[in-house]
Formats: sequence, C-alpha cells, structure tokens
Amino acid sequence: MLSKKIGIDLGTTRVVVYVKGEGVVVNEPALLATDEKGSRILAVGAAASELLGRGTRARAVHLARDGDGLDYGVAGTMLHHLIGRVCGRQRIFRPDVMLSIPAQVTGAERRAVLEATMQAGAKTAYLIEKPLAAAIGANIPVSSVRAVVVCNLGAASSDAAVIAMGDVVSMERVGPGGTALDQMILSAVAERQGVRIAPSEAEDLKVRLATATLPAADGPGVTIAVRAGHPSTVTISAAEVSSAIAPALDEIASGLARLIDQVTPEQRSQIAAFGVVLTGGGAQLRGVSGFLSGRLGLPVKIARDPQACIAVGTGMALENLQVIRRGQHYMT
Repeated sequence: MLSKKIGIDLGTTRVVVYVKGEGVVVNEPALLATDEKGSRILAVGAAASELLGRGTRARAVHLARDGDGLDYGVAGTMLHHLIGRVCGRQRIFRPDVMLSIPAQVTGAERRAVLEATMQAGAKTAYLIEKPLAAAIGANIPVSSVRAVVVCNLGAASSDAAVIAMGDVVSMERVGPGGTALDQMILSAVAERQGVRIAPSEAEDLKVRLATATLPAADGPGVTIAVRAGHPSTVTISAAEVSSAIAPALDEIASGLARLIDQVTPEQRSQIAAFGVVLTGGGAQLRGVSGFLSGRLGLPVKIARDPQACIAVGTGMALENLQVIRRGQHYMT
C-alpha cells in the first residue's frame, strides 16, 4: 500500500507525528511564526521557535486557545504543514490520518478538525480520544483489559481515564500540567530568592532538579545567571524546586483517587491488579511513579517513551478501526 498512515498528537505545547514503518518523525513546538499582521506564515514548529528566539518582529501564534484547548483555525494551518512535510508537496497518494482529541471536545469541534485534516490533504481522517490513544501507545491490550487507569501528565493539564474493554468509561482532569509546574517554580524563586527568572529557566530547573519526593535541604543545586536585579547569580536547590511543585503532585494524587472511587467494585479490583499507567512528558519527573503508588496503594508504571505514547497510539489505531468507526468520528 503506497498511502502513508499517519498519527498526529496536536498538543497545546508540542506536536508529535508518528508514521507507520518510520516511527516518530516530528516532535516540535506547537507554534507558528507569522509576519506582524498575521497574514503570512513565516515558519512552523522548531523553525518558528528559532526565528522568534532571534528577536525578530515575527509574531508568535500558538495552538493553545487562551491556555486551554486548541484553536482549530491554527490547527488547520499546522496540519497542512505537517502532512506536506511527511508526504511531500507533490504527492500522488494521499495519506490516511488519525488525530488525537481531548475527550471533552464538542461535536462541532470534532467536525472542524476532521474538515481541517481533509483540507490539509488527507485521503481519510479519523479521530481518537487522547486517553485511548495513550493506552494503545503504551501497549495496553485495550480491547481485552477489564479496567485500567491511564494518566497523561501533559503540558496543559494532567488527565486520567478508566479504560475497560476498549472504551473510555470515565475521565477526569486530575490536576495541573507541566506548564503550571514551571509557573509554580518561577513564583517560588521570586518569593524565596527575590529574583525573577524566565519561564524557560523554570522548566530547566524542573528537568534538572525536581523530584516527586522532597530531597534534603542541603541537596544538589543549580547556579543560574539572573538577567535583572541583584545579585547577578543565584543558587537554587533541588529542595526548593521540589517543594514548589509538591502541591500540584498532591492534587494529581487526590484526583486519581477520586476517579478510582467512581468505578464499580469489579473495576476497582481489576485496577488494583493492572494498576495505573503514566504517559506524557510529566511521567519523566523523578520519583513520580513511586510517589503516586504510595499515595494510591496501587502499582503505578511509566509507559515506554511516555511523551510519544499518544502519537504512537494514534498511528497504531489506524490498524484497528472498529472503535473509531463505531463512534462515527471519521471522514472520507
């Protein structure tokens, strides 16, 4: 078969594209750079981030709409670029494309993203809910498992779902995402050290120092240059960073416990056996599986390559379309 099969995870901060037989081929910022009037696209993804970082007059356009959800007009432009990059501009065989969507999107939004995908050059467009895609990408046998919890620790939010026999039976936003954790670190540094750091520096501190369990106060630290104010450098410890994000982790643990309390006793016993599977970039936080396992009293596992799980599962779902067709969320 000459048509490519493409799975796309349009996230609020990153876009990940999986192609059958090739693996993940795109993992870039969910970002466009336009001219000052917003009338001409100058760059997309990593190229847009690089262009904007050079201090040009280009305008940044994000996929996120008011920090929550996607702007489907911008998504259409991004899809056109992504499909063109993967398949080539002068393509004879149009691809089959599956996109992941949040479970809460409306029927009108589903129609809008399907139409945008077709206009971007797809032969057939399908939609799959993100929790189900994450489970498939994590190699969970979704069609036969009687109950499992999948928790995606994403950038915009942390969302968890109970999946049973191929269906999402319940879903809940259980806490903030990685972007909120960065803001918590930024605020804590401003309060305790009296200096302002950039959001990118807060994210770097999270990656380098943060743990889900509080380290000793005299543990490792990082010295960073401060662009404004005095002193010109400041040392920030792992304990400061981990303490700053602790309330968010408590909220995620409580949200997961609340979700599990809503299921039937039979499903709860199945969850106790299978456990909770973590996906998303936040699953890479040191100690997070042990922390949540201790709070929930359940086994908690991290999926292999958690950040790519949704895109990979979206692509894999093209090989098993029964669930998607049953929901009528597709267009040819």
